[in-house]
Amino acid sequence: MTEQYEKIEKKRYWQFIACMFAFSVFYYLRYFKHVMTEYNTTLFAMSYKYGFISRGMLGTLWDGMDRLLPVNLMTYEAVYWFNWGITWLFSLLVIVFLGKCLRKCASGQKHNMYYMAIACAIYFFPMFWSEEMFGRLDVYLYILTFVCLFALLDEKAEWIIIPVGIVCMCIHQGFVFTNANLILVPLFYKILTAEGKRRRKYLVLFVGFFATISALFLYFEFFSHGNGASIYKEVVAAAKALSEDGKGYNKSIIMHEILGQDVYEAEARYHALNRTEFPAFLVLYAPYLPIVIHFFKGLFQRSEDGKSKWVHAAFLLGACTILPQYLLKVDFGRYAFTTFTYYIVMVMMFMVMKDECVAVQLDTTKEKIKATIPVPWIVLLYPMFLMPFYDVIISGATSKLRTLVMEVLGMQLPG
Repeated sequence: MTEQYEKIEKKRYWQFIACMFAFSVFYYLRYFKHVMTEYNTTLFAMSYKYGFISRGMLGTLWDGMDRLLPVNLMTYEAVYWFNWGITWLFSLLVIVFLGKCLRKCASGQKHNMYYMAIACAIYFFPMFWSEEMFGRLDVYLYILTFVCLFALLDEKAEWIIIPVGIVCMCIHQGFVFTNANLILVPLFYKILTAEGKRRRKYLVLFVGFFATISALFLYFEFFSHGNGASIYKEVVAAAKALSEDGKGYNKSIIMHEILGQDVYEAEARYHALNRTEFPAFLVLYAPYLPIVIHFFKGLFQRSEDGKSKWVHAAFLLGACTILPQYLLKVDFGRYAFTTFTYYIVMVMMFMVMKDECVAVQLDTTKEKIKATIPVPWIVLLYPMFLMPFYDVIISGATSKLRTLVMEVLGMQLPG
């Protein structure tokens, strides 16, 4: 009977993986616009030949490959096709992550893990195929974040977390707000639940990872722009050469990363757009608020000892690292994406790390949904109509709702 059950589960697993691959292809065909914006081409023009500047890692690697390979990589077409391959690599790593979680979770929790995997796929697969997000540095950060998560899931080569964190910060210092929580929270869990040498190992990893990314953030934000004025024209020329028409580049990136200027005022119209669209986003996602409250309220009620309460508090508050981005920056679509994926991925990680409170509460919340909502699957499928998220604009649905409400009220839309 056990052997037959294992065969059924194995067949189910591979059918699911095949469906996930088909799902990723569907989103590619549905949302890929076959174009890359000047924002994302400009990033390839910034390298360490201009000094140890922020966001210079990707351009440095690209410049190095251009010198080594017999083909000219400093073209729009080369950058475009490289990002095409990178985005597919990201999609494949999402499938690998889903597969690992399914294989490693307890057999009694696999059914719920399948639900979480579907939710994860709905957010991840379409995100980086839109015109705004294709080639964005975020896709590189998530690829490297998955490398760290794989190390934590397998408990092998976990030391790699610190150098990977350094590379991520050199790609984009915003990593400290958007992705680092996905690594720090599982490390915190392992510190509190492990014993002896294992606890010390995870404590060293946590402190080392946190200290290095924090130091690099401070450097890139405050000390990496000393020679900006002298390299400005050369960087702009390189950025223009990589754009589709050979003339465009993103001024905001150059102002902030090369000249070290504060772009808050320059992005005033985008802040106005955020203020009018974010309420529409909250309205569209309001149905999920009772579900989230039910889950976390029940989770803390199940946390019987001090360690569990600390772990689950870290789980709940981990997404707060994204708050500075919401307050100071304008890419609300990106930040909404990182918020949702943080909680989905963390639930999956906690289940694999054998946190019974999370696993049991997830099942309890699922049963509550089934008892309350006539068609429970709508909870999973509804976000499909709100994806993909973009950058400044959160999604097409939230933008349309905002426009409709403002037109009805006779209000002027932000420019």
